[in-house]
Amino acid sequence: MIRDFFLWLLMSLVVEPMQAEWSTRLQAAGASPSVVADVTRCTSEAGPALAARAADDPWWGITTAAGVLIGFRDGVVIVAEATPGCAAAVQAAGPFLAGLRS
Repeated sequence: MIRDFFLWLLMSLVVEPMQAEWSTRLQAAGASPSVVADVTRCTSEAGPALAARAADDPWWGITTAAGVLIGFRDGVVIVAEATPGCAAAVQAAGPFLAGLRS
């Protein structure tokens, strides 16, 4: 039950808004459709991984969500660290996400 709450919290307040903004910015910057798709997949996969960590460490979940929302934490780094295999996708999107802090 608490895991479901954290999944909803992180998906609603962090992952979905970040995913929408990144997709828009990547497309506007001329990123290839495969880069956009890879980053979208990674942010989708990050939600359950982040929720699992937040369920185990609620303080981390709250401070991470708040930090990303106010711009104190880097959403790009959070996603890359949370999901195995996403580091390559984030690196490929790096030139398009340069300076983006969500």
